[in-house]
Amino acid sequence: MSAERQSDFYEAEAPQASRELLELRTSRDYEAPFEIVRRRVIDDLFEGKSTIDATVVIRIGAVEETEAASGVGVVNALDVALRKALLKYFPFLEPVRVTETYTHASGESTEAEVVSVKKFSDGHHSWTTLSKSVNTVEAGWKSLLDGYEWRIYVENLKLTRIGANPRLSRR
Repeated sequence: MSAERQSDFYEAEAPQASRELLELRTSRDYEAPFEIVRRRVIDDLFEGKSTIDATVVIRIGAVEETEAASGVGVVNALDVALRKALLKYFPFLEPVRVTETYTHASGESTEAEVVSVKKFSDGHHSWTTLSKSVNTVEAGWKSLLDGYEWRIYVENLKLTRIGANPRLSRR
């Protein structure tokens, strides 16, 4: 990426989903739909093949859920485990998929700031998240969490509107 394109990339306004979540999280009355209690990743070599296993513990209300999964990469394994846990409480997330993901580091060392962008779709709507960290996995993980949290927020908002006015469409 040219220096000019790199500058544009880092100065670009955060995608709508990330902006909305940032604003929501500063609101006194916003309560996240789930909390990450713990996550663990094991990146191993077994019989000459790379294996990546992730365990995610989430809290929804007073209930904790633990799920584990394997993936082709660290963030993919975390995604699969997280989805397994979230789908028990938010079945409308079933069609949600990360349709595109990319990361970019600025700097010349392994301590460079990393930007992770994830594009999501549920088959009808698309949204994008962006997260920054000096840790590649952390940047990818945060943009993943934002994508699911934003979709849950939108669904809950829709259900609230429908509850207030039953004549509104459920679409």
